[in-house]
Amino acid sequence: MVFSTMFFLTVFLPPVLFGAWLLRALAAWQERRTGLPRNHRLENLWILAASLFFYFWGEGWGVFWLVANIIFNATCAAAMSRRQSPGWRKGWLTFAVLGNLAALGWFKYAGLAARTLNLLPGVSVDIPAVALPLGISFYTFQAMSYVVDVYRGTAQPARRAGDFACYVAMFPQLVAGPIVRYTDIAAELEHREWRLEQVASGMRRFLCGLAKKALIANGVGAFADKVWEVLAAGSAVPPSLAWLGLLCYTLQIYYDFSGYSDMAIGLGRMFGFEFQENFLHPYDATSVRDFWRKWHISLSSWFRDYLYIPLGGSRCGAFRTAINGLVVFGLCGLWHGASWMFLLWGLWHGVFLMLERPRRKAAPPSGWRAGIGHLYALAVVAFGWILFRSEGWGEVARMLESLVGTGVATAQSRLLWMHLSPRMLLIVLVGMIGAFPVAQWIEARLRRWLPETAMTTLAWVWATLAGAIAILDVAAGSYNPFLYFRF
Repeated sequence: MVFSTMFFLTVFLPPVLFGAWLLRALAAWQERRTGLPRNHRLENLWILAASLFFYFWGEGWGVFWLVANIIFNATCAAAMSRRQSPGWRKGWLTFAVLGNLAALGWFKYAGLAARTLNLLPGVSVDIPAVALPLGISFYTFQAMSYVVDVYRGTAQPARRAGDFACYVAMFPQLVAGPIVRYTDIAAELEHREWRLEQVASGMRRFLCGLAKKALIANGVGAFADKVWEVLAAGSAVPPSLAWLGLLCYTLQIYYDFSGYSDMAIGLGRMFGFEFQENFLHPYDATSVRDFWRKWHISLSSWFRDYLYIPLGGSRCGAFRTAINGLVVFGLCGLWHGASWMFLLWGLWHGVFLMLERPRRKAAPPSGWRAGIGHLYALAVVAFGWILFRSEGWGEVARMLESLVGTGVATAQSRLLWMHLSPRMLLIVLVGMIGAFPVAQWIEARLRRWLPETAMTTLAWVWATLAGAIAILDVAAGSYNPFLYFRF
C-alpha cells in the first residue's frame, strides 16, 4: 500500500487515526478517574494491528517473515538480558546478527550469488526464485539495531512484546524508512501526550511530503524513465535530452525518497512519535562527505554506528581507515539492491569520502570555495546516479557518450522531445529551487515581520494548497512509482 494512493488517504488512514486518538482519549480519561499512570498498551496494539494489515495488503502472506523477524529479535534480546555473563550475551548477539543477515542474504542476494557463480567456467547453479519481502532491508536493520543496543546497554529490552512489535512494524516507516532506532521512541511507546499542535504539524508535514512525491518526483520521473528506456534499447540520446534526463532522475530520487520520509515523519507525529530527520537539502552540500551528512541520514548513521565504528573507524591508521570506509560504502551500495552496479555506486562514493578525509578539522568552505565545492559534489553525486539507475555498463557507457555528444542517437531517441511539456519544465525549475534551502531562507525573513499566528496560517495555506493539488493528481491516476520500495 503506497501513501500516495486514494485507498490509503481515504479508506485506510482516517479510521486508523481516529481509532488511535479514541484509545488515547480513553487512556487519559482512565488516568484522571483512577490516578494511575496512563497506559498506551491498547493504542500500541491498535497501531500494530493496522500496520500488519497495511503490510499484508501490499505483501500478502509475506507478512509471515515480518512477524518471524519480530519474534526472533525479541527472543534474542530477552535471552541476552536474562544473564550478565559476557559469553552468554555475546553468543546471543552473534546468533541474532547472523540470523538477521542470513535471512536478508537469502531473500535479497541469493539470486545475485547464483548469477555470479554461473560466470565461472564449468559452473551451472540454479538461480533460486526468491520473492523479496517488501521493506525487509529497513525492518531488518531496525531490529538488529535494537538487539545491538540491548547488548551494549544503551537500550533496555521492551517491557511488553507488543511495544517492540509496534516499533518494528509501525506502518509509517515500515517499508521505506527512515530507519528508526528503538532508543529514539522507547519513551513515546510507554507514554505520549495528545497535543493538537503536534497533530497539526504532522498533517502539514504529510501534505508537503505528498506534494513533493506526487507533483515533483512523479512529474520528472516519467521523462527520466523514457531516457533510460532508450539507453536500455541500445541507443544514445541527444546531449541536451541526456542532461535533462539526468537532471530529472537526480530530482526524482531526491523528491521521491525525501517526500516519503516527510510523509512518514508527519504520520509519526499524528500518532505521537517523533522520527529523526532523514534529509537536510543534500544537494546543497559542498563535498561528498557533507552530502552524506544530509542524505538518508538514518541509513548513513546506522552504518557509522553499527559497522564503521566497530570495524575501527578512523582510529586505525590511514590505510585501515580507507579500507573500513570502502567496506562500509560497498555494503551500503549492496544494501540498496542485489546488483553489482549498486556495489560500484557505493564504492564510487566511498573512494571520494576517503580522498576527502581531513587530516585536521577545518572551517566549512565559504565564498568561491563553497561554490566550487557545490559543483564538485553535484558532479560526483550525479555521476553516481548514473551508476545507480543503470542496469549495466552498456547503459552507463551510452549515457556518458550522450552527455558529451559522442553517441549515435537514433530517430527513436530524438522523439523524446515529444515527452516534454511546459508543465514538466516548470516542475523541473521548481524542483531545482526547492532542492536548496530557499524556503527556509524566505521563512527566516518573514519571521522578522510577521507574528507566529500569521506564520502558522501561511504554513497551513501552503500545505493545504500543495496537498490538495497533489491529491487531485493522485486521484487522476497519473504515473506514481515509489523508487525505494525496491530496497
